[in-house]
Amino acid sequence: MELQDQVRENAELVRRMAREHMDVVVDLDEAGVRWLDGYIDRQRDAASDDIKARLPDTLGSFLGECVRARHGGRWVVHPEHGLELRFNDRLSIFPLNKVRKQLANPDGDSVLGMYRAIGPLLARPRQAPAGRNATSSMRPWWKFWGS
Repeated sequence: MELQDQVRENAELVRRMAREHMDVVVDLDEAGVRWLDGYIDRQRDAASDDIKARLPDTLGSFLGECVRARHGGRWVVHPEHGLELRFNDRLSIFPLNKVRKQLANPDGDSVLGMYRAIGPLLARPRQAPAGRNATSSMRPWWKFWGS
């Protein structure tokens, strides 16, 4: 099974479990990520360590597919950090790791926060390199006089 197929299957498993066991319909959108954010918070205290160790694969796949449905990207395996959703040469996220962090840390590690931050990050223009071809507004402060 290819990586993309495995990720999609995991994401669909989350959707099916939510529908069948919690009577909740979740889609691959911001509302789905909002539900996921709350679900992870509830599992932090309720789930056993064994369950918490297995949740990032499925929940992270769902998170990544929500992001991919909105912003695109392609799944790759990073040699050090695991499953990565890469948008371009300057922006990637690691959804499984983000789920793992939120499960372990109630303060500041929100999958919803990450989801909402991606659009603005993708919209940021590339920084022009400093140096001889840089515009005057990109010059260091000590070089504003002269050429």
